[in-house]
Amino acid sequence: MQIVLGPVLTTRKGGYAFDCWTPEKGLSRGYAYCRIEEAHYARNVEIRSRNNGSSDQTIACSTVDEFVRLTFDLRGRQQRAWATPLPNAEEERGTIEAVYG
Repeated sequence: MQIVLGPVLTTRKGGYAFDCWTPEKGLSRGYAYCRIEEAHYARNVEIRSRNNGSSDQTIACSTVDEFVRLTFDLRGRQQRAWATPLPNAEEERGTIEAVYG
């Protein structure tokens, strides 16, 4: 199972938190800590605990852009496994002409 950990960010209420994403559970919001040091410590514990004797692949992101890119990329790979192909432009034009004349 792949696990993507986001960076520590400031919450709206003034705390600090990080998010976690897995293909099975989706996005999980992290606990909000009062001090940034506590949030970094908890994130590091999460990274170490996932890597010790586990078959899980943990990816720790250092930026929001990296976190978003990886989660969209992994979501896209998961969806491509069962997605049907989209119609090409000719098929789409033929359908529109048949409906609207």
